[in-house]
Amino acid sequence: MTTERSRKKIVLEHCRRMNAGDVDGLLELYTPDVTFADPVGWPQQTGHAALRAHLESAVAAHVRETPGEPVAGQDGKSVLLPVTSVMDYWPRGPVYVERGWIPAPEQPERPEQPDPGGLRCMYVLALRVGEAGLVEDMRAFWGRGDIEITG
Repeated sequence: MTTERSRKKIVLEHCRRMNAGDVDGLLELYTPDVTFADPVGWPQQTGHAALRAHLESAVAAHVRETPGEPVAGQDGKSVLLPVTSVMDYWPRGPVYVERGWIPAPEQPERPEQPDPGGLRCMYVLALRVGEAGLVEDMRAFWGRGDIEITG
């Protein structure tokens, strides 16, 4: 069983590696058959290939995560972490607009250089860490009211 301290370190390390844009390093924290949902309510995905695609999209948007204080569960596996992230509008913004999560930004004054600003999202990461000290499952809890376009 992992300790509370080790699980908290893993989730904070996730944020550090995300902020560094280190996709390979992030994948080292997860089992090859990891399951994840981001956000919860959308289809669960499985495996390093799916997680790599998800993480590469976040890195392409220059995601910067500011972690809160992690909380470990008494089950010996779970840890929760509140996170506030900021990212570029591109490339994820249009996807979020299409899904109805955020409103479409106003048209820019200069269409040749569209710059709708950035995005801010507040969420809670829920990780389940296995005996080997690797993340077996990751869930990101956030709703439509938790993401917004920033100026």
